[in-house]
Amino acid sequence: MIKKTLIAMIASAAICTGAAAADFKVGVVNPGRVLSESAPAIAAQKKLQSYFKAREDELNRAVRDFRTRAQNFEKNSAAMSESERLKQRQDLAERERDISRRQRALLEERNQRANEESQIILSRANRIIQDLARRQNYDLILQEAVYVNPKIDLTNEVIRQLNSSK
Repeated sequence: MIKKTLIAMIASAAICTGAAAADFKVGVVNPGRVLSESAPAIAAQKKLQSYFKAREDELNRAVRDFRTRAQNFEKNSAAMSESERLKQRQDLAERERDISRRQRALLEERNQRANEESQIILSRANRIIQDLARRQNYDLILQEAVYVNPKIDLTNEVIRQLNSSK
């Protein structure tokens, strides 16, 4: 937060320096849009979905099976012996722990893979932004802002170049 405020203050000071203000060229890129709207980001999302689909389906089956077993236990527990009730209760608890462990592991791996894919895309986007800044003589390109005048928003151009590059 402090870093963004400092950058905004520096940009404001540079813009407001009289004669130099006319020569100062600023652009803004929204990395959130780059990560949600660019073709590489959409392809990465689809790749992750297909990669994790089998495990998610298996986990969903395990959850449904657990719920069925828990409902059956609730219905039939009154007719069971104490030892049978205890055995099934322990079995349900073990299944629930296993499902929770598998859900956490899947979520952690999914988040890690998504972060890796995002970093690859943002790295490519940053190279495009740096090239754009050099070619079009930008003095400053910011990521995200509270308000952005559409004429200095470079997000669409970055997305277009990301989509056309391989």
